[in-house]
Amino acid sequence: MSYRAFLQSKHVQTAETGINGEFKLNGRLFDFQQHSIQRALRAGKFALFTECGSGKTAMQSEWARQVCTHTGGDALILAPLAVTAQTVAEGAKFGIEITQCRAQKDVRRGVNVANYDMLKHFDAGHFDAIVLDESSILKNFTGATRRLLQDSFSRTPYKLCCSATPSPNDHMELGNHSEFLDIMSGGQMLMRWFLNDTMKAGGYRLKGHAEADYWRWVASWSVCMEKPSDLGYSDEGWVMPALNIHEEIVAVDQSINANGQLFRVADVSATGLHREMRLTAPDRAARVAEIIGDSKEPWCIWCNTNYEADELMRVIDGAIEVRGDERTEAKEEKLLGFTSGAFQRIVTKPSIAGFGMNWQHCNKHVFCGLSYSYEQFYQAVRRSWRFGQTRPVDAYMVIAETEGPVLKTIREKQKKHEEMKAAMVHAMAAIQNGTGRRQLASAVGTKQMNLPRWI
Repeated sequence: MSYRAFLQSKHVQTAETGINGEFKLNGRLFDFQQHSIQRALRAGKFALFTECGSGKTAMQSEWARQVCTHTGGDALILAPLAVTAQTVAEGAKFGIEITQCRAQKDVRRGVNVANYDMLKHFDAGHFDAIVLDESSILKNFTGATRRLLQDSFSRTPYKLCCSATPSPNDHMELGNHSEFLDIMSGGQMLMRWFLNDTMKAGGYRLKGHAEADYWRWVASWSVCMEKPSDLGYSDEGWVMPALNIHEEIVAVDQSINANGQLFRVADVSATGLHREMRLTAPDRAARVAEIIGDSKEPWCIWCNTNYEADELMRVIDGAIEVRGDERTEAKEEKLLGFTSGAFQRIVTKPSIAGFGMNWQHCNKHVFCGLSYSYEQFYQAVRRSWRFGQTRPVDAYMVIAETEGPVLKTIREKQKKHEEMKAAMVHAMAAIQNGTGRRQLASAVGTKQMNLPRWI
């Protein structure tokens, strides 16, 4: 055996367990969407990591319809709050009938959709196919819920995960997807390609020499796309508008609760941050109201806590609030009301509405303060800043002058996220373009790739 052949033998090969043959896909789908669906059908268990607004709902609906046609069985799509109704409507645009369900008794032949919270009311063994819409939401669930999904669909023959391009420095997000899809456990993934980063508790970093093999493996069970050219197709009509981020620093009275000091010193811990945010909530809410003014445009108003929401509702006219402790039906009604234009101003949290909603009709966001989570900010903005948005999107970050450490952290995370994401997508695109319509293995060792250097 030659050394090259020896190295080739070490590559992890992901077995295809899906449907062989040619597929007659919906003619209204774009070429890159058809390409992605075909790969997912042949694989049987697959992930679509494609950017917001790229048509994941249409792709997952067509994938589920094709599986149902092949097996004669039923498929279940699990989606976040209020996204189920969007899924039904989007399927109808493509001639795909999707039944919205709340329990097993509601299931009809073919494709069905339900909210994640309703999973306990279904017989998972009944379905031949499962789709996890906005599958990155799994890492925000408790370990028990994640395990419930894993165990419930452990024997399901066809699985599809759909999410925007994953955070490149959150390796366990990819590990969770791989584990759910029965590709490889997260622990095995870490052992094979990663080192324990002793400089960061619980952190891992990709081995420098393992980068090519790691991304080749990820590309074997997923499509990763920020724009169609990542898969070798034209970007015409898929250019994103500008995202304008405005930093609004609010002056506050720092003598309050200064504990004998001339000025209050903000604690950078999570507890200290919440203490400071509670003190500054009225000032920040007032600035949010000034920014919105008498604008007649739709506004997404984001907050982190109930006390911020209370202050915002007190000073913003005509706003509706979606709160976590409301009934599911009430939350869905309000979220869909904002989607349809029945309401022009919505106050809510990224944890409630930051996933799945399509709000291209709105291009104005304002954040009444920030948490240390850049992902929550990013996902919230992505409700509007997505393919299909025709106008520049404005996002206002309203933060008190005493909360500077949070803003600094968000800036650093944003910069790191953008750099790593660009490197990841570039690496995946090189592999996908080198294999696109051919066998993945034929490109190994024949194509030069610029790979991310994260160490």
